Amino acid sequence: MRTTMILTAAASTLALLACSGGDKPAAKPADKPAAQTTEKGASTSQPTSAAPATAAAAPAAGGNEVALTKLALKAEAPAGTEAKDAIVGEGVMLQGPGLIVSVEVSSDTRPKTIEDAKKDAEMYTPKNLKEEKLADGYAISFENEGGMGKNYWVMVRREIGGKAYWCETTASQPEQQENALKACKSLKP
Repeated sequence: MRTTMILTAAASTLALLACSGGDKPAAKPADKPAAQTTEKGASTSQPTSAAPATAAAAPAAGGNEVALTKLALKAEAPAGTEAKDAIVGEGVMLQGPGLIVSVEVSSDTRPKTIEDAKKDAEMYTPKNLKEEKLADGYAISFENEGGMGKNYWVMVRREIGGKAYWCETTASQPEQQENALKACKSLKP
Protein backbone atom coordinates (compact mmCIF):
# COMPACT_ATOMS: atom_id res chain seq x y z
CA MET A 1 0.00 0.00 0.00
CA ARG A 2 2.80 2.41 0.87
CA THR A 3 4.56 1.64 -2.39
CA THR A 4 1.39 2.49 -4.32
CA MET A 5 0.98 5.77 -2.40
CA ILE A 6 4.62 6.71 -2.95
CA LEU A 7 4.42 5.91 -6.69
CA THR A 8 1.18 7.85 -7.02
CA ALA A 9 2.65 10.80 -5.11
CA ALA A 10 5.77 10.77 -7.27
CA ALA A 11 3.73 10.57 -10.49
CA SER A 12 1.44 13.40 -9.34
CA THR A 13 4.40 15.58 -8.41
CA LEU A 14 6.15 14.94 -11.73
CA ALA A 15 2.97 15.65 -13.67
CA LEU A 16 2.40 18.81 -11.68
CA LEU A 17 5.88 20.08 -12.36
CA ALA A 18 5.78 19.11 -16.02
CA CYS A 19 2.36 20.58 -16.67
CA SER A 20 2.33 23.64 -14.46
CA GLY A 21 5.67 25.01 -15.57
CA GLY A 22 6.66 25.27 -11.94
CA ASP A 23 5.64 28.15 -9.75
CA LYS A 24 8.03 30.76 -11.10
CA PRO A 25 6.56 33.83 -12.80
CA ALA A 26 7.27 34.34 -16.47
CA ALA A 27 10.68 35.82 -17.22
CA LYS A 28 10.70 39.57 -17.75
CA PRO A 29 11.60 40.45 -21.32
CA ALA A 30 14.89 42.32 -21.63
CA ASP A 31 14.83 45.99 -22.49
CA LYS A 32 14.99 46.33 -26.24
CA PRO A 33 16.19 49.41 -28.03
CA ALA A 34 13.52 51.19 -30.01
CA ALA A 35 14.69 52.45 -33.38
CA GLN A 36 13.99 56.09 -34.07
CA THR A 37 14.77 58.15 -37.10
CA THR A 38 16.53 61.53 -36.91
CA GLU A 39 15.90 64.43 -39.24
CA LYS A 40 18.68 63.21 -41.54
CA GLY A 41 17.22 59.68 -41.70
CA ALA A 42 19.81 58.16 -39.36
CA SER A 43 18.60 55.53 -36.98
CA THR A 44 19.19 55.82 -33.25
CA SER A 45 18.27 53.44 -30.49
CA GLN A 46 16.74 54.34 -27.18
CA PRO A 47 15.82 51.84 -24.52
CA THR A 48 12.21 51.08 -23.80
CA SER A 49 11.13 48.94 -20.89
CA ALA A 50 8.48 46.27 -20.98
CA ALA A 51 5.88 46.08 -18.25
CA PRO A 52 6.93 43.64 -15.55
CA ALA A 53 5.36 40.20 -15.70
CA THR A 54 3.14 39.28 -12.78
CA ALA A 55 2.17 35.83 -11.56
CA ALA A 56 -1.57 35.28 -11.85
CA ALA A 57 -3.38 33.81 -8.87
CA ALA A 58 -4.65 30.28 -9.34
CA PRO A 59 -8.36 30.27 -10.21
CA ALA A 60 -10.65 28.78 -7.59
CA ALA A 61 -12.26 25.42 -8.24
CA GLY A 62 -15.95 25.54 -8.94
CA GLY A 63 -18.34 26.92 -11.47
CA ASN A 64 -16.95 24.82 -14.32
CA GLU A 65 -18.25 21.26 -14.62
CA VAL A 66 -15.80 18.76 -16.10
CA ALA A 67 -16.90 15.30 -17.29
CA LEU A 68 -14.76 12.35 -16.19
CA THR A 69 -16.29 10.19 -18.91
CA LYS A 70 -14.10 7.16 -18.20
CA LEU A 71 -15.50 7.01 -14.64
CA ALA A 72 -19.04 8.27 -15.43
CA LEU A 73 -18.54 11.18 -13.00
CA LYS A 74 -18.50 14.97 -13.08
CA ALA A 75 -16.48 17.44 -10.99
CA GLU A 76 -16.41 21.17 -10.39
CA ALA A 77 -13.02 22.66 -11.35
CA PRO A 78 -11.41 25.92 -12.46
CA ALA A 79 -12.19 27.04 -16.01
CA GLY A 80 -9.76 25.48 -18.48
CA THR A 81 -9.52 22.15 -16.62
CA GLU A 82 -9.42 19.00 -18.73
CA ALA A 83 -9.95 15.33 -17.84
CA LYS A 84 -7.23 13.05 -19.21
CA ASP A 85 -6.12 9.46 -18.67
CA ALA A 86 -4.12 9.09 -15.47
CA ILE A 87 -0.36 8.71 -15.80
CA VAL A 88 -0.45 5.63 -13.56
CA GLY A 89 -3.37 3.21 -13.35
CA GLU A 90 -6.85 3.23 -14.81
CA GLY A 91 -8.07 6.53 -13.44
CA VAL A 92 -8.51 10.07 -14.69
CA MET A 93 -6.34 13.13 -14.12
CA LEU A 94 -7.98 16.53 -13.85
CA GLN A 95 -5.48 19.11 -14.99
CA GLY A 96 -5.94 22.83 -15.34
CA PRO A 97 -5.04 26.23 -13.94
CA GLY A 98 -4.28 25.76 -10.25
CA LEU A 99 -5.34 22.11 -10.24
CA ILE A 100 -3.98 18.65 -10.76
CA VAL A 101 -5.76 15.73 -9.13
CA SER A 102 -6.20 12.04 -9.90
CA VAL A 103 -9.48 10.16 -9.54
CA GLU A 104 -9.86 6.39 -9.74
CA VAL A 105 -12.07 3.54 -8.63
CA SER A 106 -10.74 2.84 -5.15
CA SER A 107 -8.71 -0.35 -4.85
CA ASP A 108 -8.46 -2.59 -1.79
CA THR A 109 -5.08 -1.00 -1.02
CA ARG A 110 -6.65 2.42 -0.40
CA PRO A 111 -7.70 3.32 3.16
CA LYS A 112 -11.37 2.56 3.74
CA THR A 113 -11.77 4.67 6.88
CA ILE A 114 -10.58 8.12 7.92
CA GLU A 115 -8.61 6.48 10.75
CA ASP A 116 -6.76 4.26 8.24
CA ALA A 117 -6.03 7.28 6.03
CA LYS A 118 -4.59 9.24 8.95
CA LYS A 119 -2.46 6.23 9.90
CA ASP A 120 -1.12 6.01 6.32
CA ALA A 121 -0.42 9.75 6.33
CA GLU A 122 1.83 9.34 9.38
CA MET A 123 4.66 8.09 7.14
CA TYR A 124 4.86 11.61 5.67
CA THR A 125 5.13 13.37 9.05
CA PRO A 126 2.01 15.46 8.42
CA LYS A 127 1.53 18.99 9.68
CA ASN A 128 -1.77 20.88 9.86
CA LEU A 129 -3.76 17.69 9.24
CA LYS A 130 -7.43 18.42 8.66
CA GLU A 131 -10.10 15.77 8.46
CA GLU A 132 -13.68 15.92 7.32
CA LYS A 133 -16.29 13.21 7.45
CA LEU A 134 -18.48 13.38 4.38
CA ALA A 135 -21.97 11.87 3.97
CA ASP A 136 -20.44 9.35 1.55
CA GLY A 137 -16.84 9.08 2.77
CA TYR A 138 -14.08 11.29 4.12
CA ALA A 139 -11.47 13.88 3.18
CA ILE A 140 -8.09 14.59 4.75
CA SER A 141 -5.54 17.22 3.86
CA PHE A 142 -2.15 18.01 5.32
CA GLU A 143 1.25 19.48 4.62
CA ASN A 144 4.72 18.00 4.89
CA GLU A 145 8.27 19.04 4.15
CA GLY A 146 10.01 17.03 1.44
CA GLY A 147 13.30 17.11 -0.40
CA MET A 148 11.92 19.70 -2.85
CA GLY A 149 10.15 21.84 -0.26
CA LYS A 150 6.64 21.96 1.15
CA ASN A 151 4.01 19.55 -0.19
CA TYR A 152 0.24 19.90 0.12
CA TRP A 153 -1.65 16.60 0.23
CA VAL A 154 -5.30 15.71 -0.36
CA MET A 155 -6.80 12.21 0.08
CA VAL A 156 -10.54 11.73 -0.42
CA ARG A 157 -12.61 8.54 -0.50
CA ARG A 158 -16.20 8.74 -1.72
CA GLU A 159 -18.97 6.15 -2.24
CA ILE A 160 -20.91 7.27 -5.32
CA GLY A 161 -23.53 5.13 -7.03
CA GLY A 162 -22.46 1.99 -5.16
CA LYS A 163 -18.75 2.38 -6.07
CA ALA A 164 -15.85 3.63 -3.99
CA TYR A 165 -13.69 6.35 -5.60
CA TRP A 166 -10.28 7.64 -4.54
CA CYS A 167 -9.32 11.24 -5.31
CA GLU A 168 -5.87 12.61 -4.42
CA THR A 169 -3.07 15.02 -5.09
CA THR A 170 0.32 16.06 -3.84
CA ALA A 171 0.60 19.73 -4.75
CA SER A 172 3.32 22.35 -4.49
CA GLN A 173 1.03 25.28 -3.59
CA PRO A 174 -1.75 25.68 -1.01
CA GLU A 175 -4.16 26.99 -3.68
CA GLN A 176 -3.70 23.74 -5.64
CA GLN A 177 -4.51 21.77 -2.49
CA GLU A 178 -7.65 23.84 -1.91
CA ASN A 179 -8.80 23.40 -5.51
CA ALA A 180 -8.12 19.64 -5.39
CA LEU A 181 -10.11 19.27 -2.19
CA LYS A 182 -13.05 21.19 -3.70
CA ALA A 183 -12.93 19.11 -6.90
CA CYS A 184 -12.80 15.80 -4.98
CA LYS A 185 -15.70 16.80 -2.75
CA SER A 186 -17.75 17.91 -5.78
CA LEU A 187 -17.63 14.53 -7.56
CA LYS A 188 -21.07 13.33 -8.66
CA PRO A 189 -22.61 10.95 -11.20
